[in-house]
Amino acid sequence: MAEISMYQAWTMKLPLPEPFQKLMEQAKGKRVSYADADCSCYNKREKGKMTKLHPPTLSAILGLLEIDSGTAPGGCGIQKRKEVDYFLMEYEKEGRTYILVYNYRNGRFAGQVQTEKGMESLPCVVPGKDTGEEYLAVLAYASLLEISPLYDSEFSNHFYALGHQYQNGWTDPKEALHSAFVCCDNLYRRLSAAPEEAIPLEQSQFCEEGKMERLSHFKIQLGIYAPNDHIWGTFQYLTVQNTTTVGQRTIADMKELYSCNWDVPENSRSRIPHLPESYRVSEGAEEILQRIVDTPARMFMLTGSAGGGKTTDAKMIAQILGLPYYVFTCGPDTDELSLLSSTVPNMGKNPNTLPEFPRFEDMQMDPATALAVISGSYEAEIGAEDAFQKIMEAAYQKGYEQAKNEKDFLLKESEIVKACREACVLEIQEPSAIEKPGTLVRLNSLFDDGACTDLVNGEILNRNPNTIVIMTTNLNYAGCQGFNASVISRMALVQHREDLSVEDMVQRVMERTGFADEELLLFMASVVKKIQKHLEQEEIQGGICGYRELENWVWSYQTTGNLLKSVKNTVISKAAFLPEDREILMDTYILPHVSE
Repeated sequence: MAEISMYQAWTMKLPLPEPFQKLMEQAKGKRVSYADADCSCYNKREKGKMTKLHPPTLSAILGLLEIDSGTAPGGCGIQKRKEVDYFLMEYEKEGRTYILVYNYRNGRFAGQVQTEKGMESLPCVVPGKDTGEEYLAVLAYASLLEISPLYDSEFSNHFYALGHQYQNGWTDPKEALHSAFVCCDNLYRRLSAAPEEAIPLEQSQFCEEGKMERLSHFKIQLGIYAPNDHIWGTFQYLTVQNTTTVGQRTIADMKELYSCNWDVPENSRSRIPHLPESYRVSEGAEEILQRIVDTPARMFMLTGSAGGGKTTDAKMIAQILGLPYYVFTCGPDTDELSLLSSTVPNMGKNPNTLPEFPRFEDMQMDPATALAVISGSYEAEIGAEDAFQKIMEAAYQKGYEQAKNEKDFLLKESEIVKACREACVLEIQEPSAIEKPGTLVRLNSLFDDGACTDLVNGEILNRNPNTIVIMTTNLNYAGCQGFNASVISRMALVQHREDLSVEDMVQRVMERTGFADEELLLFMASVVKKIQKHLEQEEIQGGICGYRELENWVWSYQTTGNLLKSVKNTVISKAAFLPEDREILMDTYILPHVSE
């Protein structure tokens, strides 16, 4: 089993916290139990089973019971969007407040300690410095919630059995010690199990002072680590917020939170997007940003209808991270070769480098000098006839060499290859449009942990570890193909975006166009949604109606001031190509509400 910082030998010798020392004396027991019943289900030894009371674990359990009952300051909670993001805790110990954020995906803690002198870094676990009690308290709390990915029913049952004893004055010493033994053994075994089964915990952070990330005041104030579910006690520093704040932050807000300050070459900085920083960042984009910053994940896929904001999100992510943005658009004819390179006409051929031929008169008057102009060697006694022959031979040879080196076509790297050479955001658009779904498998080696592939010129391309790949595609349009399972399996996230609601459309179009008549926009957006639904129900082929059509309608209306004319040319004209279908749409959804 791996050595855990909080379970080093010196921690076992610490005094037992009260009331456990007194309970042990009353029960005439010892710190060690060899009874099978006192061992957790994770204790797999067949012979010589044993478990020990671990003082920091018992202190952590008591601390949680006091927070839950309100008898001590502090708070526990989780931040949850679609799933649990962080476990959060404010833990009081020896007059100091430990502010802790635990990311179970990478096993890392972040936070600081509030003292009378101000904020200090979280301590490492060493004798005379810190016992690790506060870290164990977070992991114990994470084991108690059924919503938690670290939930453990055995630990939870015995923790609440101790809670019952706590509320009733510890009236049954033997039962209390039994639950204490099981809780100590359970948490220890789960932390020290094989990596694929263990509670995630990055050990290096506890070994050296200053290894843990500190929480900036800005991040705390903005609520990036705000608890919003399963809250015990009261938080003093981490502001409790409602989940409605998710998706309300702007690009400017997010740059403060997620900018990574990666080095960007001077010649690539022009590729960093420049969207208005007042644009709101979607919940899906924020989820991807969290994964990029907090985990090694670099491969993502977004699916959804046209105009749903997939490409805008990819550009936002690049802008927030401060990275160049590359885009590669797939089509039906995209093949394995074009994913990596393409051939283009050589429009920049080398100019004619043949020397100027001597005139006929020069060859007759001074054949040696005329030959020297072409061959570079001076033959004083050569005659005009021999000089002419040698001049023609030299000219032929030079012309042949030049023609051999000239190429009519050049091999050009694709945007995918360019992007893989540096830290950037690469959007691969419409991969589902490729007629042969297996084509994308050519990129699998680039998407693997090894992150390399061979190019047609023999070069081995190694993907930069911070090249972020975002595939954006539609799955329900005519001509879309399926994906090879090996491609899907390499994606860290696959977000199936739902169509924008009327309210979302209005909010977005107001931001992008500056048009502020909300009542009119609600009408326009509802018309677009109704036509979209009509196209689906009537199975009108080739028609499209979505957010882009709404935005174009708004821009056109602001230009012309004519609502009817603008809707004909921006929405109806794209929704149906047959005159009778366009007439039905106008008569049903437009004319009853808009006069000629």
